[in-house]
Amino acid sequence: MLPIDREQFAAGVRWWRTKTSWPNDFHNSDYEVLAAQNPHGDFRDSWWAGFLPRLTAWKALRPLSQADVTGLFTEHRDELSQAWHQACAPVKALDITGVTWDQVRAFPRVVARLKPTRSGSAVFPSKFCHFLLPRIFPVFDNAAVGGSCTYETYFNLIKGTWDATPAAVQAELEAELSGIIEGCGRGPLCESFPVATKIVELALIGRRHP
Repeated sequence: MLPIDREQFAAGVRWWRTKTSWPNDFHNSDYEVLAAQNPHGDFRDSWWAGFLPRLTAWKALRPLSQADVTGLFTEHRDELSQAWHQACAPVKALDITGVTWDQVRAFPRVVARLKPTRSGSAVFPSKFCHFLLPRIFPVFDNAAVGGSCTYETYFNLIKGTWDATPAAVQAELEAELSGIIEGCGRGPLCESFPVATKIVELALIGRRHP
């Protein structure tokens, strides 16, 4: 696995901030809201009513309708709760560096049933899971990183890339990202901000958009 390249990280930051309408704080403010809204496995209709619009805004549902996905959510609600308590609750205080795919795979596997695809696309399960545990589950976006892969493949790419990066470079990039976010008046980093996964995501964006 290739380590993070600092130039690619810088290119990813530039692309994010100049080629998209995404927030300059890399969703730092959103992560604070998401943490407060996390149902911790209690997936009630009242929670879903607030969660569904975010999935829609992040273009995670298409081509299905909200009604289609809501029906599947209702059908698999109990399985979601069971998978959360089995796979996510024991590791919710960790980040991607402290878990393996095998430890958490049960939850995204159930999530994928809410929007089944022939290709096993990572888009929907990654966004759903990312909103709940952003420090563990990386988000996959076609426009940003491109390519077609399963969520398992992408998870392991993020984790492996971070693990391959020297600790000194990790620390430098963590400080740099924190400074960028605080510099736009949206810091400090909230407790649930996915530092490792966000840095790798930006580096992968830079590889695709140099």
